[in-house]
Amino acid sequence: MILQSLIVRLSQKFPWLIDTFSLEPQRIVSHDRMILEQLILPSFASTTTIQKVLFVGCAAYTQQYKDIFRGKEYWTIDPKRVKKKYGSERHIVDSITKIETYITKDYFDVIILNGVIGFGLNRIGDIEQAINACYATLASHGILLVGWNDTARRTPTDIRAIHALGKFRPYHFEPLQACHYRTEGSQRHTLSFYQKV
Repeated sequence: MILQSLIVRLSQKFPWLIDTFSLEPQRIVSHDRMILEQLILPSFASTTTIQKVLFVGCAAYTQQYKDIFRGKEYWTIDPKRVKKKYGSERHIVDSITKIETYITKDYFDVIILNGVIGFGLNRIGDIEQAINACYATLASHGILLVGWNDTARRTPTDIRAIHALGKFRPYHFEPLQACHYRTEGSQRHTLSFYQKV
């Protein structure tokens, strides 16, 4: 647990070091990760109307997600070439802001944008562009999951103030009985569900 905490801190301060030496933990033990891995992802994977999934951002601790989505069309995207080894067979090396370059409109049933805002998408303009790109590539009634830390240090703006999210409606995620679910922990990691209108 102490080693994992140290690696997480190092990855935040010196991301190039972690990438260069593949020092990312294989698993992260936290309440938000447990909710994502044991409830949200399996729920999406077992829903028959969800066939095409995009997971944004790759790391050693996300590489097993392709097993959860076995039998689905599972895509990953990350701007760092070194992260490709953690992605799916359908992996794109680029920013989520440019997903429309690779994918046709109205394509994905679900896009999972968890832990990217404040950890790569750090400017409001980039966040707006990313959400707009997600909207364009989501199918009608597609679901966007935005996982973000509700702290001033990590989030450059209140997520609910992002104009591009106005194109969506809040989505009631039945297993959590909520549209927005704050997990336990000091990072106040919040899982916000939206549906394309």
